[in-house]
Amino acid sequence: MTVDYRRFDVPVDGGALTVGQWGRGGRLVLASHGITANHLSWQRVGELLTSGPEGSDHPMTLVAVDHRGRAGSADTPGPYGLARHADDLIAVLDHLDGPAATLVGHSMGAFVAALAAERHPERVDRLILVDGGLPLPVDLPPGADVEAVIRSVIGPALDRLDQRWPDVEAYVRFFTEHPAFQPPNEWPAAADAYVRHDAVVTADGDIRSSVMKPAVLEDGGAAIVDPDASSAVQRITTPTTLLWAPRGVLDQSPGLYTADQVEAAVAALAHLEAELVADTNHYTVAVGENGASAVAEAIVGS
Repeated sequence: MTVDYRRFDVPVDGGALTVGQWGRGGRLVLASHGITANHLSWQRVGELLTSGPEGSDHPMTLVAVDHRGRAGSADTPGPYGLARHADDLIAVLDHLDGPAATLVGHSMGAFVAALAAERHPERVDRLILVDGGLPLPVDLPPGADVEAVIRSVIGPALDRLDQRWPDVEAYVRFFTEHPAFQPPNEWPAAADAYVRHDAVVTADGDIRSSVMKPAVLEDGGAAIVDPDASSAVQRITTPTTLLWAPRGVLDQSPGLYTADQVEAAVAALAHLEAELVADTNHYTVAVGENGASAVAEAIVGS
């Protein structure tokens, strides 16, 4: 089996985005990652969509971005926010000379993809939302601390931005101990790849995450607090598939959404269909073998 993968930069307003591309087929799929992830979280999906016997034709191209404030795009400045990321996706599409694409997004990236479909409907022909994109059922009291609310949703992902490790292997071990990857769950190759891509050497020689905390706070605030930014899926008519996990960020039950919430959304939105990806949590629904397979099958079947 061969995998055709390359990495390059795309100019956007204020700087450039690092993107990864799997395959060179005729159908373009553009992917948006979660709030503290990067483009390599789509590695397994890219492999499944584009790998094949050496010399065979690959019918798809998967292009995934490092959103500004993360990994290869960490130094690309804000302002951040879901609308900014949505417009960045279209800038990548322009760079690729793509008239329209299927957009797939995980977690925060699902909100970005839905907003891109609203802001640029002629450029998006299909949406695959992976455990995200439906407005989050969060009750915010007046004067709520946005950072505390974001921490309550994404857990240790925010805390790690202030931590340091002696070397890359220690950073990887920290991730392997996350509740989402404990047995019987796996430590997937895609998770390993995106963690290593996220590691940055500081001036003191230790390791930190590349993710810029102001980006997470601005983006998380938009997804959780801003009803306009987080509810684009309710205003579009783009054919949309939601793949959702039964367990959450910490492998807890229920996950980000309950069955009742998903069923209510499907009943209310004619363009939306949904599929439960069994035996997954908020992380493994994108990077694990079962999750990546479900995502790839949804893309192929859309």
